[in-house]
Amino acid sequence: MVVFDEEIGDAMTIETISWQRGPAGSSDASFNGFEIYMGLCASDMLGTTFDDNYIPGSRTLVYKTPYLEVSANPDEWIDITLDTPYWYNGVDNLLIEVLWNSGSGTVYAYIWNTSGTTPRSVKSAVSSSPDGFLSPSLSELMLDGPSALDQTTFGAIKALFAE
Repeated sequence: MVVFDEEIGDAMTIETISWQRGPAGSSDASFNGFEIYMGLCASDMLGTTFDDNYIPGSRTLVYKTPYLEVSANPDEWIDITLDTPYWYNGVDNLLIEVLWNSGSGTVYAYIWNTSGTTPRSVKSAVSSSPDGFLSPSLSELMLDGPSALDQTTFGAIKALFAE
């Protein structure tokens, strides 16, 4: 899925990605060979070949586990703390790729239709396939990391409040 630069705002270090569980499906699911990649994307519209959507050299494995078990009630957030925090530059679009080999259960996240004509995600029923099909549906997700506070000295802060 592609997340537009203007939706994220500024550059940030992404440490956690979360999906909000919707009302459909069950409360539990498991995934074998689960991986998350992040990278940069120059386009607002994706193509059907996964790797072609990345700016070359930007695809980064940020999370990998042989087995992931998820349990969440409707409206709860499912948080995944990344193995490797991802530095998002704040300029390009962010590409998030989620893969798994097999699994069981059906925990569905909320989705929204981004527009009728702009494919914002590529989906495939086979994780080993280099190609998928385009969809305007995008999972509701949250990216989290440390607060991006400006660094300054105590003297500068004191002078600011003295005005």
